[in-house]
Amino acid sequence: MKKLIFVLVAAAYAGSATAADLGARSYTKAPVVEQVSSWTGFYLGGEAGGRWSDSTWTTYALQDPIAPGSNFRLPQGNPASFDSTSARIGGYAGYNWQFATSWVAGLEGDIAWGDGKKTLAGIPGTWAPAATAATIALDGSSVKLGWDAAIRGKLGILVSPNVLLFGTGGVAWQDVSINANCQPGGGWSCGAVRNTTFNTVKTGWTAGAGVEAKIWGNWLARGEYRYADFGRTDYLFFPSTSDGVWMHHDLKTHTVSVGLAYQFGGPVVARY
Repeated sequence: MKKLIFVLVAAAYAGSATAADLGARSYTKAPVVEQVSSWTGFYLGGEAGGRWSDSTWTTYALQDPIAPGSNFRLPQGNPASFDSTSARIGGYAGYNWQFATSWVAGLEGDIAWGDGKKTLAGIPGTWAPAATAATIALDGSSVKLGWDAAIRGKLGILVSPNVLLFGTGGVAWQDVSINANCQPGGGWSCGAVRNTTFNTVKTGWTAGAGVEAKIWGNWLARGEYRYADFGRTDYLFFPSTSDGVWMHHDLKTHTVSVGLAYQFGGPVVARY
């Protein structure tokens, strides 16, 4: 009996010694995986905001019916500002491609509607220094801006998985209508009632920047500013008459907008 007890005690002692030699087992905690939706994919949205224009009319030559070939009237009211402000509402669509973890490149197109118009009494540069306000007011001129559109590239960086800071630039178009009208006895002393309107779509370049954020699921909210320069365009009003007015129009615009878009699809990527 004593031998049996001795054997059991010895076995227990040996087992405890072996466990002590092994020590506590070490282990590695599994990495935490965060599921983040990718910015890659097509999107479609709507936007609203405002548009401000830098619009200048400069008359540079006249077919003067009183003194042919004379430009003595040009300084009167010339050049003239036709700056305007209007609300702007439209839509946009594009494709984003997320690469190198924190970078997003894309291509986007947009079209929007606005109604910015400025009308002035008289035709810039056409009335004599002695003309009265009443006679000048018998003539008129105006510049109206309608819809605008653009196709642009985008490049941005993710400051967080759901917030994108981006720059954008590309080609822009602006619908423009320019009018001049005059009548006998007015500031320009037209030989007959004249009324000419040029409607054109100007092409220029645009650049800007903005911030976009994933606010819920696949919904993207954004704020954006863009500048556009449409250069200078020349026009001849009342052609084939003795009342011709040659002018050029310089146009630049500034737009500020907020938008909401839906991204279609977009794979889920893992962040460790």
